[in-house]
Amino acid sequence: MRFSLRNFISYSNLYLYKIVCIGGQLLLNQDEILKKMEEWPKHYNPKEIEEKWQKIWLSEEYWRDVFRFRDEDDKSPRFVIDTPPPFTSGELHMGHAYWVTIADTMGRFKRLEGYNVLLPQGWDTQGLPTELKVQYRLGIPKDNRQLFLQKCIEWTEDMIKKMKEAMIRLGYRPEWERFEYKTYEPKYRKIIQKSLIDMYKTNLIEMREGPVIWCPKCETALAQSEVGYLEKDGILAYIKFPLKEGGEIIIATTRPELLAATQAVAVNPNDERYKSFVGKIAIVPVFNIEVKIISDSDVEKEFGTGAVMISTYGDPQDIKWQLKYNLPTRVIVDEKGRMINTNGILDGLKIEQARNKMIEILKTKGYLVKVEKIKHNVLSHVERSDCLSPVEFLVKKQIYIKVLDKKQKLLEEYKKMKFKPARMSYYLEDWIKSIEWDWNITRQRIYGTPLPFWYCENGHLTPAREKDLPIDPIKTNPPSEKCQLCGLHLKPVTDVADVWIDSSVTVLFLTKFYEDKNVFNKTFPASLRLQGTDIIRTWLFYTFFRTLMLANNIPFTTVLIHGQVLGPDGTRMSKSKGNVVSPLDRVDEFGADAIRMALLDASIGDDFPFKWDIVKGKRMLLQKLWNASRLVYPFIANQRLDKPESLHIVDKWILQEHKKFVIKAINAYKNYDFYLVLQELYSYFWEIIADEYLEMIKHRLFEDDKSAKYTIQRIIRDIIVLLHPIAPHITEEIYSRLFGYKKSILLEELPKVDDIEEDKRVGELGEVIKKTNSLIRSEKIKNRLSMNAPVSVKLYANRQFIELINEVKEDITKTLKITNLELVESTEEKVEIKLANQTMGV
Repeated sequence: MRFSLRNFISYSNLYLYKIVCIGGQLLLNQDEILKKMEEWPKHYNPKEIEEKWQKIWLSEEYWRDVFRFRDEDDKSPRFVIDTPPPFTSGELHMGHAYWVTIADTMGRFKRLEGYNVLLPQGWDTQGLPTELKVQYRLGIPKDNRQLFLQKCIEWTEDMIKKMKEAMIRLGYRPEWERFEYKTYEPKYRKIIQKSLIDMYKTNLIEMREGPVIWCPKCETALAQSEVGYLEKDGILAYIKFPLKEGGEIIIATTRPELLAATQAVAVNPNDERYKSFVGKIAIVPVFNIEVKIISDSDVEKEFGTGAVMISTYGDPQDIKWQLKYNLPTRVIVDEKGRMINTNGILDGLKIEQARNKMIEILKTKGYLVKVEKIKHNVLSHVERSDCLSPVEFLVKKQIYIKVLDKKQKLLEEYKKMKFKPARMSYYLEDWIKSIEWDWNITRQRIYGTPLPFWYCENGHLTPAREKDLPIDPIKTNPPSEKCQLCGLHLKPVTDVADVWIDSSVTVLFLTKFYEDKNVFNKTFPASLRLQGTDIIRTWLFYTFFRTLMLANNIPFTTVLIHGQVLGPDGTRMSKSKGNVVSPLDRVDEFGADAIRMALLDASIGDDFPFKWDIVKGKRMLLQKLWNASRLVYPFIANQRLDKPESLHIVDKWILQEHKKFVIKAINAYKNYDFYLVLQELYSYFWEIIADEYLEMIKHRLFEDDKSAKYTIQRIIRDIIVLLHPIAPHITEEIYSRLFGYKKSILLEELPKVDDIEEDKRVGELGEVIKKTNSLIRSEKIKNRLSMNAPVSVKLYANRQFIELINEVKEDITKTLKITNLELVESTEEKVEIKLANQTMGV
């Protein structure tokens, strides 16, 4: 069995007396050392230690001295992080835990690097799910608007409280005191409304009537960014359209229920089958509507029969064709997804019911050729995972922000932002190129930011006075009784703003764009935007667009986009699949630090499964660090050890390894490669420090060797400083016990290693040490000997190897309990060890 730090104490009781006396003189008192070591608990208790430090970090003293963004500090570089304001669901899922960990890690690292850090936390409060909870779970009717809004706010505050407690339990420490914001609060709402008025004044906002994307389930308009295609089961109905002059044309459609809204039939101009049909009149079956057959290159010849009906509106292509050919419109679906205006044939039926009934009618009347069952992509409300319902297109008067004519500018300006990983910039670019609609910002809800406008029947908008903000136009008189453009009576806009209107001004709010130009000039653009891949086309795009339009600059210099945390089975977490894991499920058992390490143990941008086995492994690594710190505690605690004039050769070697680790870790943090930090920590601390170096210096620690004490103190300090951003609790605790020079480890600086000289021969010595130790330990295991068992060893190696071993012969013999180490020069390249008449070679 390997000798480890874990059994050091029991071993020391038997053997340490042999090394505390040299020349008959007692150097260190064994009993005092062991008594001192007992002051340090053998086992790290994460729940106890973590909750202790979380309370300390939240104290006013620590906020003031450690976590406060220093407005008055003009000397230190500033680092502003734009963190996601999560929707207030009350449940902190693993995706939240992931970005919370990244945000806290970067905030702590940048403080150690010397930055004046602004780490905020906002809450996206005004979402439809809250309305549904209040309406159905609490039973509050929407017609009592004031009571309904009051209950929405109460529900929101309760949800925030639960999520905030969970964030704190994970060690997250933003500046709650001054930079916690909620999107429904007056101070934030004022910024939202001011930004909208500014955009109106620059001719970016208008009201107009036209087709809007509508979710019948949620009963609200949507933006293009909130919808996407989902594969669903469907049908393809082949229907005969009689021709006015005789004959027929067969069209294939997935939406037979929209026959009453058909305005034309279209074929491809290159389709030889239908060239003679173009210009003729077709009659819509059942409804006897006469429509023209037109040719358009967007018709897919291979789909169905190659002939399609244009209905207002079945899909986005219908809208394009209606605008292109100035076709009439006929709305036959209402806000609840029920059929209307079908001459009583389908009126009142839901979409699915209407589809089935129309198939039966067509079949009865002889118009139905056949029906095929298919799987096809259906435009759906994908931005809300609890909806995912197909959308419809209704004609309504809505307020839009003009985006389409800014696409080229957006495609040029986004390149000024640095993306990590770099490949993520493609997704933003691709989204900008794919935008086909202006941004519809009106939502038919109650719990949202009121749009600060009144309107007349001609669709002219009148903005609120800036001095009156924030306002609710329903409760407030307009600036004038009549429209200044046409003289018509003004009515309040009763719809509320899209929630992305709220969250797309986070950067402008944090940097005080409207409040303090001096602060704004020092903090804008923000240093870092942190977010997931799932909101690139919403939060990232809208923040980028709005900030560019309002401040004429990019909102942040770097965009850090992380992947998604998957269930243990490698698929997206879903309650229906039963693979949802909460970060709080076993936090008391394994600790927040271990969970944070497990979450960061993947490359930024990649999706990865969350498994408790990985957390368990990180917990073991932290216990190893705890053991190492406990071992050296009696020898270095609360001492400021200066570098001695000469260092032991083993210490020179380990410091060279230490320099490599420090440089790699700091560079990895700067590149947001947390995975690399953890990999380097494991290979350096566990495999070299714990398994090799600490074993070799135990005897020198008891000999009060200044070189060993200085070196191990420096190494442990640097390791916990560099691990602190990721695992803040255990490192804060070790720092307070071993060092405590300052109030918090966060007031320390990053390690400096410029003084460590690099020597090739010393590096070669290290490799010799590791190989020799490994061989002897393996041989002991092979012969079923305890690691503490005294042995006599013959080592066969080439001259160079022998020369190097000679320099550390005493250290190796004491480390491995070798009674006699005989070095035999060999002409063979391999190293051989003879132990108790057994041989082994590598």
